[in-house]
Amino acid sequence: MIEEIVAIELFDRAMTLAAKIFTSVLPVIIAATMFSGWDLVAHGIDDQFGFNPASGPGGSGGLQATDPSFATFGVVGLLMIVISGTSFARTLTRIYGKIWNMPPSGLNHAWRWMVVLFIVAMSVPLLGIARSVAELRFVGRPLALLVEFAVWLFVWVLTPHLLTGGWVSGRVLWATGALTAAGLTAFRAGGRVVLPRITETAEAQFGQWGLVFTSISWLFGYSVIIVGAAAVTKALALDEGPIGRVLRGPEPALVPESTDRSTPGDP
Repeated sequence: MIEEIVAIELFDRAMTLAAKIFTSVLPVIIAATMFSGWDLVAHGIDDQFGFNPASGPGGSGGLQATDPSFATFGVVGLLMIVISGTSFARTLTRIYGKIWNMPPSGLNHAWRWMVVLFIVAMSVPLLGIARSVAELRFVGRPLALLVEFAVWLFVWVLTPHLLTGGWVSGRVLWATGALTAAGLTAFRAGGRVVLPRITETAEAQFGQWGLVFTSISWLFGYSVIIVGAAAVTKALALDEGPIGRVLRGPEPALVPESTDRSTPGDP
């Protein structure tokens, strides 16, 4: 596992991924919040980072869909945000390619990038539901953790499945998703306790720059878990011990023969 973590250059890859989440995924989420007025999206971000993305710096409320500035922004601007948002999926594809020794993918995988962007962005309102579940008496908090784990499991089984295009066996994908989900659930639980205070202090001292630095730092922690879980799972799956045999099952961990090579650019 240590060899795999060193080989993947974990912290460099995680910082790159965190920057892509901040510059590519968050704008899509925030734009969706402002256009749709979907409070679950804002609640999901507020629950984790301690600030409402729909609010202005002074807390007087953000732009509304009826604001004249939205006419200038328009559908074309939103489309450009979505297209640029796929850079996150492309970066994650390259990371998985490095971990699993996959050949590079072509433009015929562009639809996969769009779907992955949508899946990751939708995880925010789904996690906002967990915030509502947590308000239930007695069973609220444990149930909320189960909901969060289920959301992360869905996201991080489907995402590598789409981006690896059948290069990785099903058992390894499920193991990667479960390990990632467990790490992110625990990290998010800790963040719910400490991050709002850190965000409040950073904003008081540095203004909006404090929010930026705090958010990127926390996204770096998320990215370390995402990249590290994939590297650790690969090490376990390729090991000759009992865990490796269970993870591989009847198929090898890498199953390129299951892919369609008739399409150029497919692994």
